[in-house]
Amino acid sequence: MTVLLAALAAALIGAVGPQAIRRLPEPEPDPEDDEVKPLYADIADARLLAVWLAVGSAAAAALVAWQVPDELVPAWVLFCAMGSWLTYIDLRTRYLPFLLTVPLHVGVLALVALAALLLDDWDVLLHGVVGNAVVFGAFWLIHFVGRFFRGGSFGYGDVRLGGIIGLALGALGSQPTFIGTYAGWLLGAIFGVVHTMRTRRGIRSSYAFGPYLVIGAVIGAATS
Repeated sequence: MTVLLAALAAALIGAVGPQAIRRLPEPEPDPEDDEVKPLYADIADARLLAVWLAVGSAAAAALVAWQVPDELVPAWVLFCAMGSWLTYIDLRTRYLPFLLTVPLHVGVLALVALAALLLDDWDVLLHGVVGNAVVFGAFWLIHFVGRFFRGGSFGYGDVRLGGIIGLALGALGSQPTFIGTYAGWLLGAIFGVVHTMRTRRGIRSSYAFGPYLVIGAVIGAATS
């Protein structure tokens, strides 16, 4: 029943993604980026987008809900649903909007805290906060170093997303955190090599890293 309810709730949240995406303000153009970013209003009008986001959210939430404690399922339902929005946006625009990542961060933190209260185990929240700090710090360092090499695929939006992933996975323990973050990096690195070989543009060619971080997080939670 928990798995079914989690899938249904995630599907409902995922399905409103097009409306949320359409209302996002456009970011300021990056003078160092010579590619034109599609408008949010345009990508929100993709055919059957609500269906695809609902299906993807439901599948991810069901997979996670099968493994994680019931008290942490709401946090993962929110992550999977909004993660589907972020995955689609990043694939289409190579942006992870601040106005989505910050509310998601706050929402996951609140739901992890609620889970700790229901479980009467504040170590759940403590481990989540530690995971948040560690993963965010590691991602920030990689982002900072990467700026000197102009490897534009890892932006600050990925750093913010990494903090959310560290929080959600940290609440499940150190092993899921390691597996989830490593899986996301591994998937992203593999695609990066393929992308570079196909485009022949080398390290200066950026690509969406966020989707692989989201997928990796789901894999990590599914192993908990």
